[in-house]
Amino acid sequence: MPERVIFQSAHPVDDAFNVVGTLADWQDQIGRYAEGNSRLMLALGAAFAAPLLHLTGYEGGGFHLKGASSIGKTTALAVAGSVWGGGGIRGYVRSWRTTANALEGIAALHCDTLLCLDEMGQLEPREAGHVAYMLSNGVGKARATRDGTTRKPLEWRLLFLSSGEIGLAEKMAEDGRGRRLAAGQQVRVVDLPADAGAGHGMFEQLHGFPNGDALARHLRLATSRVYGKPCRAFIPHLVDHPRRAGDQAAGYARECVDEWCPAGTSGQVLRVAARFGLVAAAGEMAARWGVAPWPAQAATRDVKRCFDDWLTERGGTEPAEVREAITTVRRFIEQHGASRFEPAGTAADPERDPRIINRVGFRRPDTSGGTEYLVLPESWRSEVCAGLDPVAAAKVLAERGMLARGSDGKLQDRQRVPGFANPIRCYRLTSRILDDA
Repeated sequence: MPERVIFQSAHPVDDAFNVVGTLADWQDQIGRYAEGNSRLMLALGAAFAAPLLHLTGYEGGGFHLKGASSIGKTTALAVAGSVWGGGGIRGYVRSWRTTANALEGIAALHCDTLLCLDEMGQLEPREAGHVAYMLSNGVGKARATRDGTTRKPLEWRLLFLSSGEIGLAEKMAEDGRGRRLAAGQQVRVVDLPADAGAGHGMFEQLHGFPNGDALARHLRLATSRVYGKPCRAFIPHLVDHPRRAGDQAAGYARECVDEWCPAGTSGQVLRVAARFGLVAAAGEMAARWGVAPWPAQAATRDVKRCFDDWLTERGGTEPAEVREAITTVRRFIEQHGASRFEPAGTAADPERDPRIINRVGFRRPDTSGGTEYLVLPESWRSEVCAGLDPVAAAKVLAERGMLARGSDGKLQDRQRVPGFANPIRCYRLTSRILDDA
């Protein structure tokens, strides 16, 4: 005789894992509109992919839909949430307006399911980066009890969907402390443009509706009336054959990564591609098992569209540190090229040149008609490459012809400049630093 287990908590459990309507109702009123709409398909695929993390050993993480107001971001979260539940004013969707401590409890409540968080703009900027790591790493803060012993921290394993008018990097920058988005944070929270680029906001296909707003209003109304049944139809297939389901999902995700990513792709991009691949695999499994109403390969096609758009927004398959180094140095030259670099060589004219305040180096014409910049070593470390590894940044630029090595092969080159009797060592940036490549 099976054992009966009764859960008793000291506090009421606030969850939205409710069920209203049938699977057929959900398929007809919500699910069928995902086909051809890449952002909706990604949201629904993520909802089905969440319980596959445990079976595949894949890491958790999130997708953040960013873009202007009223293009359907919150609708996408509501659609994804309808897979797991709903009810109440906000349905299954939670708000970013919370503290990191409170978010730990919310994340633990959503273990092995999907967490939907709306309006990142309401999150405190100083907590944005910390929360990105916390949700993805699956463990809360370690705390002490009254007697000084360590209390076991909360743990979870989940995928989360987020929305907001700005991305994680912009949110962190609001803190005013010059914080940058680390490569690890970019991998854990994937910023994806919510606008699909078809002129209908988040949608590419209107499925007979006159405009994107009409389709969004239909979906919002439908998700308030029908929810919670799809996950209950999907999970039994995982429970009956967990190992087989995990192997199939992981294998399909690997195939997606191999097909989508060219040789030489950085490990950071491969990690993100694997998450997109798992979402595609979950969408295909849901269709094959009769849970989702879209045809075979529809999920893969639409999720790949999202991955391609993310990759385009990111700027390529190189490591984030490479792009950050180029962007940081280029930004400094764009902002201070005339004001903090003293003219040298044929560009120097003591009679007309203004006095340079807080000089970081020198500028002079090069043989191609452009301008090269000679940066003094200490200024390179403390100002031009502030927040970066200065040596690593120099190596990145040298590999791309944006920094000229010295005759001895070192990153610093000896050059004659005004005010110094002998040649001095400096970093010589070529005119390619401002190229569009």
